[in-house]
Amino acid sequence: MADFGNEGLADLYRRSGSVSSAYVDVTQDAQNPRRTSSLRQRTLREALTDAGAPEIDISTIIELIEEPPGVGGSIGRLMFVRQGVVEFNEVLSGEPLGELLVSYGPVPALIPLLIHRPRDLRYVVAEAGRDGGEVTLYRLSRSHPVSKVKVEGDTEFLTKVGSEDDFLANGRYQHRTEEVWKRNEGQIAAAIDEVVRDSKAELLVLTGDVRARQLLVDQLSPASREVLHVVATNTRPDGATQEELEGDLNRHLAAILAQEEYDALERLGTGQGSGLSELDFAAVVRALQQGQVDVLMLAPDRMAGTTLIALDREPWLAATSADALGASELGSVPAADALIRAAMLTDARVMVVSPGELPAETSAAALLRWSTLPAPAEAPTPAEAELAKLPSRGDAVTFPRRRAASGTPES
Repeated sequence: MADFGNEGLADLYRRSGSVSSAYVDVTQDAQNPRRTSSLRQRTLREALTDAGAPEIDISTIIELIEEPPGVGGSIGRLMFVRQGVVEFNEVLSGEPLGELLVSYGPVPALIPLLIHRPRDLRYVVAEAGRDGGEVTLYRLSRSHPVSKVKVEGDTEFLTKVGSEDDFLANGRYQHRTEEVWKRNEGQIAAAIDEVVRDSKAELLVLTGDVRARQLLVDQLSPASREVLHVVATNTRPDGATQEELEGDLNRHLAAILAQEEYDALERLGTGQGSGLSELDFAAVVRALQQGQVDVLMLAPDRMAGTTLIALDREPWLAATSADALGASELGSVPAADALIRAAMLTDARVMVVSPGELPAETSAAALLRWSTLPAPAEAPTPAEAELAKLPSRGDAVTFPRRRAASGTPES
């Protein structure tokens, strides 16, 4: 099974054959886990059978939901299985969207994933101490770190000590200690800068010893400081709690995604006058067919029961067979799934929004890569304007009659 971030999801759509999709609430019931598991399996089997999924897919999915999730709290699991082969299997943290969502057809149902994880952004957590620290890179699509760098600093003269017997010697010792701290934090800062730069991380969360954090921040590159948020807690000592760090981290990640959605909705409004946004469902379909969509926004609840035709190649979707432009039809699928598929296959970003965030009766909207309006005519330069006043070759021109010279009859 491939490791899919959101940018790799288009690969799922390029595969042929019908796929079984299942999104299941797999939150653990501490009171009676065995009974919960039995009910979940029976309900899931019935739902997949009703959807038309083959037994080989059903058995595989039932096995998957019994895998230990590896995380606690409320969670859902999203799975795509094709002829018994697991193509996608991911635990999605957060309040589940429902107890069970299943389907069987030519297009996998990605809506639960896009609600839980609108984008697979990267972020860095750095823990600073006076003796060194750790720099850890994460992705929203993974429950485990992508990479971890441990920095071992200099430990000589690490602790300041007071001495009344030799004031000058003590002053020199303390100055040297400060230099050791500063040098150690410089090494951590260099490691952070490298990870942020190479990963294009959009968030850097810094925690650890107060003085170490102060020295470290001063040595970070401008690019790292631009995405920096400091958490006022020290997670480095043994037994230190991670709850404050995790809570702060989740708030910052949510804020990044919420700001992106807000900005997109603002562009949706301002783009109406310039032809850079569409609110009409049919116009959105046409824009996707032309590869014109930059950001697709969906309110799936408003298009319940609406279907579109999924195609095996460009233009990827059609409202009717007449719009297929020679591409083979994979089948009629829920409109939301067809729109998401076309967006992913044309490198467009997808946002699932609540109905109240779009104008009334709008189920799909799009921000466009280029305007639908004709380009305005350029104003002529002064020289061009003067030339325009002169008669052209084909114009009929009447010249004034020349007066004859004195004593000479006019001809």
